[in-house]
Amino acid sequence: MADLVTVASFLDTAEAELARERLALEGISAFVIGAQTAGVMPFLTGPTGGVRLQVAPGDVERAREVLEA
Repeated sequence: MADLVTVASFLDTAEAELARERLALEGISAFVIGAQTAGVMPFLTGPTGGVRLQVAPGDVERAREVLEA
C-alpha cells in the first residue's frame, strides 16, 4: 500500500473516530493516527499534529469532500 495522506486533524480521539466512521459509510477506508498519544498524554496532542485521520492517496479528494459536507 502506498503511503497514507492526512486529510484532517483533531484535538481528540472521539472526533477523529466519528470522522473515520463517516468516511467508512461512504466506502472510504481511513485510519486514526495518534489516538494512543491523545489518550495517554493529551498534552502532546497539539505538538504532535493532533489526532490525524489518514486515507490512501487515491481517496484524498473524495474524503475531503465528505468531511467538508
